[in-house]
Amino acid sequence: MAARRRGTLKVLGLTALLPYLAQVVLAHGSLHKYSTTIPLPLRPLALDVACPLPVDDVAEAWPLQRPSPPWTHPPECEHAMDRTTKYCAYINSRHGSHGWSIVTSPETAADSAALLSKPLNTSRLGENWRDAPYKIVDMPGKGKGVVATRAIKQHEEILLDYATVLVDIMFTTRVPAVLGYRLLHAAVDRLSDPASILDLGRSNGLAKDEIENVLRTNAFNTPVGGVPHIALYPTLSVRGCLFSCFVSVLGINHACKPNAYTRFITESLQVSVGAARDIEAGEEITNSYIPLGQPSADRKQKLQRWGFTCRCSLCAASPAETAASDTRRREIERLRDHAVRAFQGGQPYQALRLTRQVLGLLPAEGLLHTHGGEQYENMARVFFVLRDMRNAEKYANLSLGVLAEQGYIQGGVGGEHLERMWKRFEEEEGGRY
Repeated sequence: MAARRRGTLKVLGLTALLPYLAQVVLAHGSLHKYSTTIPLPLRPLALDVACPLPVDDVAEAWPLQRPSPPWTHPPECEHAMDRTTKYCAYINSRHGSHGWSIVTSPETAADSAALLSKPLNTSRLGENWRDAPYKIVDMPGKGKGVVATRAIKQHEEILLDYATVLVDIMFTTRVPAVLGYRLLHAAVDRLSDPASILDLGRSNGLAKDEIENVLRTNAFNTPVGGVPHIALYPTLSVRGCLFSCFVSVLGINHACKPNAYTRFITESLQVSVGAARDIEAGEEITNSYIPLGQPSADRKQKLQRWGFTCRCSLCAASPAETAASDTRRREIERLRDHAVRAFQGGQPYQALRLTRQVLGLLPAEGLLHTHGGEQYENMARVFFVLRDMRNAEKYANLSLGVLAEQGYIQGGVGGEHLERMWKRFEEEEGGRY
């Protein structure tokens, strides 16, 4: 009986095989113990509605099973194995073109409700964008590929999508699988367009359920109110091509030195693909499936999960060129690590010297547009701690300028952005030295 009970309490455990959202994880050499490469919200979320109270499947907010705004269906809920935590599937079938659902705790659902009041930019969603600057073509040796149909400027938005299904990561480890599957199906089946999820690719042999398989194949890490979740972005995922094919982050072919990158729009849980550099008409659009800046052996090892050998220009370089690139990349990593240790060990001027060396090596590897912003912020952080505000402001503006170019800051960099950066530095570094 005990063995049988243990067998029924298997959990989903989706987190082990989630794909990287590689372009967002640009670097991890922040001088602060927590990486600040993924930009913190520089403007607080403007709430248009009062935050609703947490509700579940037995709350008084559901008289006669009528929906309670912003949800269009009563939630379906299950207890975790500890019997104290509850997770529910919340649905708004009228949000965007597919609907929106989240499997999470009642408290997180209440906090996330404000996201549904934010207007979505749907003009550049894959299936809606008539003047998209790309087309999907047959690529020799690659299957399908995405090619630019006109010149695309650096940082121009190529494609946009929004999170349609979100799942609390802890839900996947705390709820028995059979109960978890019930909530996952409730979250998908009640969308206005369940096929937008069910038609996504499935390539995971460990999954025991079709929606679990879709999540394992396509989901990206997406925080909601500071709580780790995984999310499905239908247009930016692996889509089956029974009727039509839409471009996807994982459908865009990989390159270790790509010409496109992925960025989050935290206020609306949207993700877009932008041009990392100017892209010419007829040029293939590429994206990296793994974090950038790694030596060739590390890239090869990490790409094994996708089952192919990369033959991009970086990987196809001559042995001498590859060796030189690997040497630079290892030196960048070494210098970054030493800069962090120097700063945290009370050697700010050593940290400045090492960080300048990093910035000097990044252009040769084409990494300044991805790693430079973090290194500029590191310089600003050190000068802030030293109370050299002239240089702190210089490098802070360089860092914020990179974020603005990449689309993370709308409307240009202003004094309020600097003030928020100083406040963050003070909270994180107050009293250092």
